[in-house]
Order: sequence, then structure tokens, then C-alpha cells
Amino acid sequence: MPGNGARLSCVRPFRDGRESLSNASAEWIEVVVPCSVALADGMASELVDTVAAARHGVQVRKGEVVFWVAPADLESTLAEVRACLQALAQQGWSVDAERVRAGAEAPEEEWRDAWKKYFHVTRLTRQVVVVPSWEKYEALATDLPIHLDPGQAFGTGAHASTQLVLEHMQELADQGLPAPERVFDLGTGSGILAIAAAKFWPSTHVVATDIDPLSITATVENATINAVAHQIAVSTDALDEVGGEFPLILANIQAHILRELRDAIIPKLQRGASLLLSGILSSQIESLVENYCEGGLLEVVAVRQSTLNADWSSAQLRRL
Repeated sequence: MPGNGARLSCVRPFRDGRESLSNASAEWIEVVVPCSVALADGMASELVDTVAAARHGVQVRKGEVVFWVAPADLESTLAEVRACLQALAQQGWSVDAERVRAGAEAPEEEWRDAWKKYFHVTRLTRQVVVVPSWEKYEALATDLPIHLDPGQAFGTGAHASTQLVLEHMQELADQGLPAPERVFDLGTGSGILAIAAAKFWPSTHVVATDIDPLSITATVENATINAVAHQIAVSTDALDEVGGEFPLILANIQAHILRELRDAIIPKLQRGASLLLSGILSSQIESLVENYCEGGLLEVVAVRQSTLNADWSSAQLRRL
């Protein structure tokens, strides 16, 4: 399990009832995106966010991310993927767009449910345990189980950046401080961090936003399954449309977007509030933290490098 130092592959499948195929025996072609093992989960997230065909489902394998397209869409999809990798390379990712390739053909029934073998009950922190619907788990008295399946909205907890935020949240919960009245989850994805906040602090109200409508749907579904929907308000509101200040903000987003949003995020922090930043390559964390602390409104509480994947880091900052 990731919580014990192992690495979990993360896969995003077709969702039943959405864009299902009319011919289950049709041939589909793999699009293979080579990358380091360390970057694979992050690459999966980027592809789903930027490549139309990847939204149907991606599979993380050792040293590559794979998804499937119809033969007629292959060339345009390869071009989209290469453009995505070129943009990531400019942001400092060690990727090579020229290595993207078409792989083997396969009928849908061979891969549609392949992701299940990669996703199991996973302890992410001392208390947080993610449980997929097809597995049984007897929770300990202190556990906070989150029932979650891989889906079109990214965030099963498998990625190191998500685990880093959960570890920060676990530490805040363990300090025994009063529960934050409100939590803002910026870029909620599947809603895993919003759900975790609701479970850590049952009296907390969570505001969760994402620009992707699929994420909104997934968060509502997942919050309902976990019996915390009454605590979580979900929307596609832009950052400047979110009202009020918060004692805790969660932002698990790529570094370049965090830089762009800095001046809009900081005013939403109450005095003494905590800001948890993640989704950041370790090579970028120092400059990002310096950027956020310019002007003297924030101070550094902790910078954490993932013990599971050293390429990823996070930061906890405090509003002065």
C-alpha cells in the first residue's frame, strides 16, 4: 500500500453509462506515452485534463501511461499528446514528445476492466483508508474510510501529491485544534480531499470547486456515497467568485497554475489560516514557496518531500 511505502498504479476507466461503446468487440489502438515511473501518475492526470480521448480512461504501467482510441482518431490524438508533452517539458518535466507512439490493437473487453487489478484498499495516512467498491474492508475504530472508485475525475489518492496533502491534513487533525469552520478545496477533482476534510472534521463546511464539470459530478457522487454530501458545496465557480475567507485552503494543482493564482488565493486566507500546496515537482517547490511568501503575508510551516516518490513535494504555509 502507498501508506506503507509501496507505489500504486492509478487508472481512469470508462464509467458505465457514459460514452459507452456500441460494439464491445471493436478494435481499439493503444496510445503509449513513455515517462519515468516517478512521473507516471502525474502524467496520467495531465493527459486526462488536456487530451480529449484520454478522458475515457488511462492506465499507468511501469514507465508509461496508456489509453485507447478508435483508429480514425489516432493521428489527431497523437498530435494532442505530443503537444501536451511539449508544454510539460517547458514547465520542467523530464518528458520527450517524440517518444509517444501507437501501440497494439485490442478489443475493448480485454482492457475495459483492467484497471481493477491496480486499485485496492489503500491506507494513505494514519486514519484515511481508500476503499474501492469491489473490495471489502473492516475499518479500525480510528479509521476514516473513503469509498472511492477510479473514474473520469482524477484523484484516487494514489498520486504522491494527493497523499502529501492528506498527510498535512492528518497532522492538523492530530494537533487537536478546533475544527476549521470552513475549508476550501480548490481544484477538487474526484473530491477526495474535500471528503477527507469532512471526515476529519464532521462540523466543517467544505467549499469544493473545479473547472471540469466531470469533477463536479464525481465529487457530488463520491460525497453522497461517503455520507458527507451535506457538508460539501460543489461548483465550477471561478476563484474570484468564491466568497469569504477560510481557515484552511487545499490546492493540489500544478506549480505554474499555483503561481498564476497566488494573488487570488492569499486574500481568501484568514489570519492564522493554513494553506496546503501540492502538485509540485520537488525541483519547483523552493521557488514556488518563495513566490508565495514574497510580501510577508505568509510564512513557511513545513515543506514535505514525498517518501513514496521524491519527484513530488508539498508545502504548508500560514497566513500572518
